[in-house]
Amino acid sequence: MNKPPIDVDATVARITFKLAAYDVTQSEKTAYPNEAKGALWSTVPAPDWVSGFYPGALWYAYEFAQRRGWPDQDQWRQRADAWTVGITEEQFTTTNHDLGFMIMDSFGHAFRLTGEARYKSVVLQAAQSLGKRFIPQVGMIRSWGDIDDAKNYIVIIDNMMNLELLIWASENGGPADLKKIALDHADRSIVEFFRADDSTCHVLDLDPATGLVKRKYTHQGLNDESCWSRGQTWAIYGYAYLYEATGTDRYLQQSLKAAEYYLARLPTDHVPPSDFNSGLTALEFKDSSAAALASCAFFRLSRLCQAPADKTRFWDAAVQTLASLVNAPYFSKDSGFASALRYQARNYHPDATHRLTNTGLIFGDYYLLEALLAYDSATKA
Repeated sequence: MNKPPIDVDATVARITFKLAAYDVTQSEKTAYPNEAKGALWSTVPAPDWVSGFYPGALWYAYEFAQRRGWPDQDQWRQRADAWTVGITEEQFTTTNHDLGFMIMDSFGHAFRLTGEARYKSVVLQAAQSLGKRFIPQVGMIRSWGDIDDAKNYIVIIDNMMNLELLIWASENGGPADLKKIALDHADRSIVEFFRADDSTCHVLDLDPATGLVKRKYTHQGLNDESCWSRGQTWAIYGYAYLYEATGTDRYLQQSLKAAEYYLARLPTDHVPPSDFNSGLTALEFKDSSAAALASCAFFRLSRLCQAPADKTRFWDAAVQTLASLVNAPYFSKDSGFASALRYQARNYHPDATHRLTNTGLIFGDYYLLEALLAYDSATKA
């Protein structure tokens, strides 16, 4: 399928225009963008799991500004810092597993791009807070629920994205056992989340006393046996990262298996339905946020795979996906739509007018910027 070229600079200009437009409306940097059906973002406070994505997108904008020598790069740094500071207290939270999203996407990028110690200390504390949601008899990090719940121990596939926080901290001054927690979680996730066809389930409910699985089900997909597409991409991305971080081949193999399942079921525009088993093919039931995440993962796999054929295959998949996302109908140049990406889905839902589907999501825009950075790095090398 022929795709128009990827104009990185023009695309980033439109995304950053939208990011800056929201910042101008907010004197108090405490209402974080979440979802958008039109021109206005719904917002969440700092403790919400999506709070890190808007400051993370601003840090990505600052990274582009540095690469291109934008005259307003200092302003992008100031914007990113102002929104990052608002999440500071979340470093101490032990009530959820989402600290990787909240802290690595904000403070993690801040430290990576500036080297300022004040950012690093928050990341290190957040990793220790997340580590408290792990108990050895289960061998996984509790995703949802009270940390002391003696009846249920809920773990979701999304948690693969929070392991980077633990590994990074363990290698940058934090406790060494944080890395073991991350790898124990990853190893058991291979056993419990993946089905025989390499699709993933969404939610595990385990016995906190014994670690035994009580049931497997979905919260965001079609049904308990279906494959929620963004859940599949959490797995592809998470295991690709783990291979890059550790060099352990089983993580690469697991990422490749999950990727094969995903690629074999893609429509021609490389943007999946919100659930691969939904049978719904219209734009309104797609999830371009899953595609953005997949593009990021495929760029990484194209670097990590040793076989030339695999490098080419994943490069092509990454670029073809990105090319779809930065053009109509998925990319929104319209100032009347808050998000850069259209046709995103927080959950599978059969009603296109429902809040959870056919919408804009801040994390889709964040991963779109990440994919553009990856493409820019590779093509400018």
